[in-house]
Amino acid sequence: MLDGIEALIALEKYGTVSEAAIRLRLTQSAVSKRIQALQLELKINLVEPDGRRVRLTPDGYQFLSKARPLIIELKNLTLTSDQSNLSHFSLGLSDSIAGSFGPFVVSETIKTLKTIELDFHVHRSLMLLENISLGKYQLGICTFDENRKDLYSMHLIDEPLVLLHSELRNKASKNLPLITIEENSATWKNIGSLLKRDYSHLLNNNVIYVESFLAVYQMTKVGLGNGLIPLGLIKELHIKKEAYKKLKVTRTISLVTRKTVAQLDFFEPFYKELKHNIEMYFEK
Repeated sequence: MLDGIEALIALEKYGTVSEAAIRLRLTQSAVSKRIQALQLELKINLVEPDGRRVRLTPDGYQFLSKARPLIIELKNLTLTSDQSNLSHFSLGLSDSIAGSFGPFVVSETIKTLKTIELDFHVHRSLMLLENISLGKYQLGICTFDENRKDLYSMHLIDEPLVLLHSELRNKASKNLPLITIEENSATWKNIGSLLKRDYSHLLNNNVIYVESFLAVYQMTKVGLGNGLIPLGLIKELHIKKEAYKKLKVTRTISLVTRKTVAQLDFFEPFYKELKHNIEMYFEK
């Protein structure tokens, strides 16, 4: 069954039997036979014709969503016995962190821990957490939902939010709307109640919700409102201090993984070095 699942994962990832065969270092016939054997064992159709190609059926996608985390867990258990070979991992960054301090602090971290190699991916926090849960990525840096009991998180920093003045002036306009990240985002879920409690006056006018903090900045810069954005983006954009006010509202940034990965030898040194570099970044 494991061989069949591995073949199905490769087919889903690379799109064709021929490419899956190349990646698995098998013949196309061997890949097809493994998938056929898995279908017979499960008594469901996992793939279907798609022109000259094949694709996963809805049952195939549903089965794979349940099987993938188990495969990752088995691989991690196998690798744990020879941790000297553990050096290559997939790291996901939330889009707002990838657009601000994330690339710099991660690059500084792997310069110090020279044995670690990372594949980088960028998603919104909610999608990133799903990919870690499914086993597609081993690590993630994002605003974490503490209600997730299937994942393991380590605190990195409480990043302050700032009120950016309309047109980057020295004072915020009281008559303009607040421009901020959408209510379904991980950041808003992290800060929304605090903002309503401690800074309700900012919400007195219309609120414009958008999908990225960079959009908040661009709209604020041309005078469409006052913007609420993270301090890291302010630093990356080199905005003068007079143009914004730091609020007593923070979003919690965490290093997220699965418990089996957190038990590997590389994790603790990686976490400590990453946390140190983030703290140094915000102290400058």
